[in-house]
Amino acid sequence: MNPSSEPPAPGFPSPQRSAPLPQAPAGVLPLNPDDPRYLGSFRLLGRLGSGGMGVVYAALDGRDRRAAVKCVHRSHTADREFRDRFEREVKMVRRVRAAPLPAFLGADTRAELPWLATEYVPGLTLDEHVRRYGPLRGPGLAFFAAGVAEALAAVHAAGVVHRDLKPGNVILSPDGPRVLDFGIARAVEETALTRTGGLVGTPGWISPEQYRGADATDRSDVFAWGGLIAYAATGSGPFGTAASDVVVSRVLSAQPSLEGVPAGLRETVGRALAKDPAHRPDAAGLLNDPALAAHRQGSGTGAVAGTALPLPVPAADPWRSYAPPRRSWARQHRRGLVLGAAGLVLALVASGGVWAVADGRIGGGFPGGSADGSPTTTGITADGAVADDVPEEYRELYETGTVTVAPAPDAGDVLVRTLESEAGEEALEQVRFAMGEHSWTFTGNLTVDVTAEYLPDFGSLQVYSHEFVGIAEIEPGDEYLDTSAAISSGRLAVLSPEEPVAEFEITLMTEAGMQPGDDATAVYHTPAEAVSTPQPEVGYPGGICYHWRGWASGEESHDPDPVEATPVDATLSGGSPVNHCAYKPNRDQLWDGESPRPE
Repeated sequence: MNPSSEPPAPGFPSPQRSAPLPQAPAGVLPLNPDDPRYLGSFRLLGRLGSGGMGVVYAALDGRDRRAAVKCVHRSHTADREFRDRFEREVKMVRRVRAAPLPAFLGADTRAELPWLATEYVPGLTLDEHVRRYGPLRGPGLAFFAAGVAEALAAVHAAGVVHRDLKPGNVILSPDGPRVLDFGIARAVEETALTRTGGLVGTPGWISPEQYRGADATDRSDVFAWGGLIAYAATGSGPFGTAASDVVVSRVLSAQPSLEGVPAGLRETVGRALAKDPAHRPDAAGLLNDPALAAHRQGSGTGAVAGTALPLPVPAADPWRSYAPPRRSWARQHRRGLVLGAAGLVLALVASGGVWAVADGRIGGGFPGGSADGSPTTTGITADGAVADDVPEEYRELYETGTVTVAPAPDAGDVLVRTLESEAGEEALEQVRFAMGEHSWTFTGNLTVDVTAEYLPDFGSLQVYSHEFVGIAEIEPGDEYLDTSAAISSGRLAVLSPEEPVAEFEITLMTEAGMQPGDDATAVYHTPAEAVSTPQPEVGYPGGICYHWRGWASGEESHDPDPVEATPVDATLSGGSPVNHCAYKPNRDQLWDGESPRPE
């Protein structure tokens, strides 16, 4: 997510440069011998930069989109507290969406080397632009100020404090300013604070209250915003350049120097730099300021005038030609496909699963497996035979195997469709459905954004809307789930090695509307190959729980706030899933409007 040509990723010191390979794309340094070549579905082609917290890699995702993958240094990976903090930060980053922020593409916080991937944003950092071309001027400065304020407003609305806003952490892209992600930086900062009890940050961009021992808040980010705009307008920070102790003293007691900041912005910047955080506006207040309101990125004013250099679109993407070849999940994990039978059985029992083979083979199922009568299953022809392109080593697995769907053990909002052998000795993941982003309406409609990733390097698979169903409530003693299909219709995706990733949206009508208090609904993926009856059994594990935070009794009703998705607990006790979010006794406690809200 860094400039495509000149500098390494902002926020990280420049690495020791070595001679790039002749074919390396501009701005991409070669990988070191011990660098990974693949992280998840991302193919790494070089380094964008490195620093004390980690390395930023140039990468391509499964759809050949350019990505910046930040991978933490091994020195942090053994620290359990860091991993936990990093995981919490990644979950928050996933929920923050705004034009001035790089789009979240993926993460794995439990990998041997935890990583976070966002879109790659071309362009210079503010610091680089000022040093090369001088301060920003005219409408471009106001557009920059509004864009950064808009990013902070989105971050703060998610309950997050950025903590590291400075000229090296803002990109001047062709589409406007982009504030770089903050997941790794904040996790490292909090870990350092825990270890040392000190303050971590860059003098001149840290607020007075932090120097006095207070925690960083959204108003601390607004203080950094004021310094950032002063720097963008004048080429120097509002407290000058000096030794760290001198700068700290000026931040605590001296008035900022705003000479050179245009009159229309000077008052707003001055209020943002107030010593008392209570006297600063919040980010939303900045956006409503007359000096910024007309320059928001959503207003259609275009890129920052004079701050983004035009970038030619190459006929052939040099990143694609330089990147490692695509590597399917099956090829990545070929040696790991054979599992000990005892271990696999224990894993299945622990997840409380019920797995069924439809008509004795994975190509069967009750009528309606697909809307047009074609098989939905990878590797199976219309007459139920194993397709010719299935590798020999998997043919028996496809002839006699069982399809299962269950939450991924490493991600609470991911469902995994897996093919396993009859004897439980082999297992091959076929599709991963990432289902975390969701929203509710006042009437109880639930909409979920789904990203499906196809994993084998052969065959294909069709995904249909009716395979996603909602479960409003499970009564004690129920044997089957009372499901309702998504209200959208038709085929959602055709997945294959050539098109391995698809994004779509499903909407379900629930029984949760018009009620005070909190509530929950379970959403399941129920392909015919995994469910042998029209209604899944109560112990079917292939679901995700979606919670909302509603309004208290006597309060005005409103659209509920979504709570992070969690895996379904389908474990049966006395024939009932007593820990299931849709189990009636559990829902009754949420609906009374007085119980603690789910976390």
